[in-house]
Parts: sequence; structure tokens; C-alpha cells
Amino acid sequence: MSSADKRRWRTAETLQDLGTLMAAWLIGDIASQPGYQPNCGPDEETRHLIPVLVAANRLGYVTDSSQPGNAETGYDGQWWEQRAAVSGVIDDPQLRDRLVAAAQLAGLTVVQHDLTPRRDAEGVPVTRSQGSVHTRFGGFLPARDLRTVWQPEIIGRRAFEKVTAAWQLTLVDPEWGRDDVLWEALAEVVRQYRLEAVENKVRHTRTVLDLAYLKKRYAWPEGARQALTVQLGAELDAAIDEARLSGCSDADIELVTRGT
Repeated sequence: MSSADKRRWRTAETLQDLGTLMAAWLIGDIASQPGYQPNCGPDEETRHLIPVLVAANRLGYVTDSSQPGNAETGYDGQWWEQRAAVSGVIDDPQLRDRLVAAAQLAGLTVVQHDLTPRRDAEGVPVTRSQGSVHTRFGGFLPARDLRTVWQPEIIGRRAFEKVTAAWQLTLVDPEWGRDDVLWEALAEVVRQYRLEAVENKVRHTRTVLDLAYLKKRYAWPEGARQALTVQLGAELDAAIDEARLSGCSDADIELVTRGT
């Protein structure tokens, strides 16, 4: 890993920071990530998943492994099958609960661990050929294994502590070869989160800029209103940009801003 990439990863202090950096790696703004071959981007088979993975990471579900669902003849001439799957760490309980609820509603398999292994601690088979399982997702990772994936000498002590304290969350499509259900469920949670953020920001802006509210808090309400309009407008624009980056349409964004 280059010195420049190491410096960027060392800036992380929270899972949100790690998610932002992981998103940057997914789109090629960072050449290397911890626990992965240096100067290598995402595997070719996951290229079409980059938009939803970027959106999920920026929201706080920091992914470390993912694969599409497919069924085809492999490199050895044998028939190979994959289940769509994604794994990562998350410390936002509301986001975790929403992802779990959406996954269960879509009929997906959910595996989650906190500091101790829970059910399916050995992981769920996600790749098979000729009756043999070749890959599993969702196995419990103790701290010593997390050190391999999220090297503390790269991301720093504070960020690594956040990783070890987080939930390990894995979502797997139980149907071999299917490649749309999991990713749409994940994307929908992200979109709803971002739209709610925009909606809440609009409500907050209207409350704060209300003249009656300002008169209670400021000696010069009109001056405060001018300054706050600039600040809150920038915050709203940032929330709208995040919503667009997460796949929200302009029509959906307009709906929540006008309907608030």
C-alpha cells in the first residue's frame, strides 16, 4: 500500500469514516484497502454492485466481502453456483435493524454476531461445485481475525476498536444463482434512509428559520436568519447530494421536500 493511501486510512476514527474510505476504494479514488492485495480494485464480477456497495458504505454499513449470485461453467469446466452475499460491520443499531427487517421481508438469510458468535457462527455456504462447498460468508471473526481484515497498523487504533465493538452483519440470498433480490433490498434501505435525512433537514430548517422561533433566541433575529439560511441551506444541499448518490430520484427528493 502506498504511503498516500496509508495516510488516508489512518484518518479514520469511526465506522462512518471507514465506510467513506471503503466507498472511495470501490470507485477507484483509493488504490488499496486493508486486508486486500495492494493496488487492486474490486473483482470484475462485482463491478455492477459498486453503486449499491458505495451507498451502503457511505451510510455506515462497512462491507468487507461481497459476491453476486450466478450459476455458470467455471474455470475448470465444471458447473459452479454462487449465492448473492455481502458481509461487513455496523454499529448504528437503527440501520442494522432496518437492514435485518428488509432482508427478512425479502426472504434473505441474516447472520449477525456481536462480540460473541451467534447462530451460524461457522458461516453460510455461498459457493459450491460438484457437491462441495468452496466459500462461506458470515463466519464469526474474533479480534485476531479482524486484525487481518482491518489491520490496526493501517486504519489506526481508534478505528480498529470501533470495528471490534461493532456487529458483524451478513446477508445471503438463499436461492443459488439469483442476483437481484439482495441488492434491491439493500439499496431500498439506503434510499429510504437518505430521503428521511433530507425530510428531517427540511423540517429542521423551517423550524429554525421561523421568525417567531428566532425572536425567542436572538437579539437580532433578521441577522441571525440570514446567517442561518446560508448554513442550513448548505447542510440541506449536502443531504440532497447524498440522496442522489444513493440512487434517490429527483422526483422522490422533490416529494419529500415539498411534502414536509
